[in-house]
Order: sequence, then C-alpha cells, then structure tokens
Amino acid sequence: MKSVLHLAVCGLLLGALSPATAEEKVRASDKAELAECLKYVSDFAGNVPGVNDKPTPAIHIDNVIKLTGHEPASCINYVTELCSFESDDGQSQLGLIDCANREVSVWEDRLNTTYAALMAKAAPKAREGYRKMQRAWIAYRDARCAAEASAETVNTDRQSNIMVSCVLDATARQALILDSELSDLQ
Repeated sequence: MKSVLHLAVCGLLLGALSPATAEEKVRASDKAELAECLKYVSDFAGNVPGVNDKPTPAIHIDNVIKLTGHEPASCINYVTELCSFESDDGQSQLGLIDCANREVSVWEDRLNTTYAALMAKAAPKAREGYRKMQRAWIAYRDARCAAEASAETVNTDRQSNIMVSCVLDATARQALILDSELSDLQ
C-alpha cells in the first residue's frame, strides 16, 4: 500500500511540476535572459587567455574548466539563479522551486518553438523520426524524474526540488539538442 501511495504522490508531483501548462505564461524577461546567455556563449570566439592549444593531461583539465562557461548547456539554471535574487524568498527552498519552474517554462517554450520549426523544415521521413524521438524522450524524462524524486522519502519540499531540477535539466538539454538539429537543416 505504501508503494502505491508513494507512486500516487510522485504522479501528483510530476503533474504539478511538469513543464508549463497552457494557462501559464512564459515571462518575456525570462526568455530575454536565456536568449542573452545563449547569445553570449554562441558569440564566444574561443580564445580564453591561458588556454593551451596542445595541452598535457593536466592542462587539458584546466582548459575544460575555463571553457565550460562557453557551452550552451552552461545557460541551464541561469534564469533560476537570476530569479532567486529578485526577492527575499527566492533563496528559500520553495522560492528556488518557483524560480526553477519559471525556467522550465522558458526552456519548454524554446523546445516547442524549435520543435515546430524543425518539423516544418524536415523531410517527411525525418519528421516521423523526430516525432517518435520526442514522444519517447517525454516518456523517458517523466519516468527518470519521477524515479529520481521518489528516492527522497522524507522531505516533500526536497522531493519537489529534485523533480523540478530534473525536469529543468532534461528539458533544457533536449531543447539544445533540437536547436542543434535545426541548425543542421539550415
């Protein structure tokens, strides 16, 4: 009985914390902040001072650390962090969950916009492949995030945090994958 109740709670959490519902609106300021971050990393010329072109293994690790901030994935959590400083409760557990949910909405919007553009440009056979991929990815994301959240059995706020963090990371990474697929078609 406990496992059935636990699964029901995870299902409720997944529904409550899943990407933006139709009535939620993506904040224009959040979209602009994400776009600014992604533009910054895409404009990166690749010449970070101190990065060696032919590194030894130790220098390679140092180079990777220096260049990490110039990857599109480094923009994941950017909106959440900016949001967390907007108000006093942004640093609380529930405030961070709210901020992360705002960012999930932004990435979901980007993912949906990119997916629509990808489907419009792709050949018919490729469209079917993208459709199948996206449906499988949604099922995988939901199952993965529910499993990660279900590992926390004591603190429901922590469980919510785990769930929204997982959904945020997975959605953002999928949006970046679709961005890459779309840029390959152009």
